[in-house]
Amino acid sequence: MDGPYLAAVDIGGTKITVSIANISGILVKLYRPVQLEGDNLAVPAQVDFLVGHACEQIGIERDEITALGVSTCGPFGIRDGELVLVAPNLCGGLANERGIIPNDWTEIPLQRELSRIYNKIHIENDGISAVTAERMFGAGKGEDNVVYITWSTGIGSGAYVNGRLIRGKNGNAPHIGHIYLVDDGPRCGCGNFGDMEALASGVAIARDYKSRVTAVDMTSEDVTAEGVTGGSVTAEDVFNLFRKGDPEAKSVITNAARYFARGLVSINAILDTRVFIIGGSVFMNNRHILLPLVKEEFCKSFPALSKDVEFRPSALDSYLGDLAALCLVMPDDWGRQWQEKRPWEFAPESIVLSTNSTLK
Repeated sequence: MDGPYLAAVDIGGTKITVSIANISGILVKLYRPVQLEGDNLAVPAQVDFLVGHACEQIGIERDEITALGVSTCGPFGIRDGELVLVAPNLCGGLANERGIIPNDWTEIPLQRELSRIYNKIHIENDGISAVTAERMFGAGKGEDNVVYITWSTGIGSGAYVNGRLIRGKNGNAPHIGHIYLVDDGPRCGCGNFGDMEALASGVAIARDYKSRVTAVDMTSEDVTAEGVTGGSVTAEDVFNLFRKGDPEAKSVITNAARYFARGLVSINAILDTRVFIIGGSVFMNNRHILLPLVKEEFCKSFPALSKDVEFRPSALDSYLGDLAALCLVMPDDWGRQWQEKRPWEFAPESIVLSTNSTLK
């Protein structure tokens, strides 16, 4: 296996994924659930541990990594000239009263900590890196006006306008998940009330279903007769109930899709895009349910803006996290070869590490 070697890191609200590649393709991929306890250095420590473990799997040393690309949920802030993560799905201190994230962090010094270990790093919001990857390798090829949205634990986005990637002052543009949609809505992890993420994310879908079944006097031990028990309802549980005809699940998911579509209407009014690419686990696992609902609501908006806008699912899907991070540090000659040969389709199966794996 000839170098040079690039490492790709994808930090989400539920897991951290690391892959290592050379020009021939992805050599190893592994992930484990993100651990959100301890101090605010826990996330960069997990990243370094996973990169080191991936190196061991292919028999190279950590210092043979020539560049590290990091695609992460955001948003970002700037402290002392370096990026810090101010991510509601990682930092519990942004809205302590929600009681969902088991820490009191308000920021994570990701760039500072990783730059002490790796000589060359490039960190981007995962929406920005995802739209870059989809435009380079996936559903956005050839498009100059394209917006990517991830619909998952949280909601984020990235955009090209007239062939130019937009980033904003701190690399957060356009952070669609925090567009306000209603007055006096539920609280988001960022502290906002009634923004898109608080109304339509996977977390919101699970929360709203639990709230509805509680309102009709179902206990936390027996939420429904369909097998959701113990109060640990997930978004995927709600979609499964939708498929079985559960009326509360149908109402929750229809509402989430309507709010999601209205967020797209808002960003389209600003950017006048041609293509929306939608990815993320909530959408990709349930796109046959969600896409018709989203398109129906979107097309109710001003026709001069909504006409001829296309909706496309992510073409990279399970490979998107790897490619989003890799394309941040990938040399041009790699990019051309990968566009032609699509080596990510031959990547090895992911190695799944438990949360008990010891940090070194």
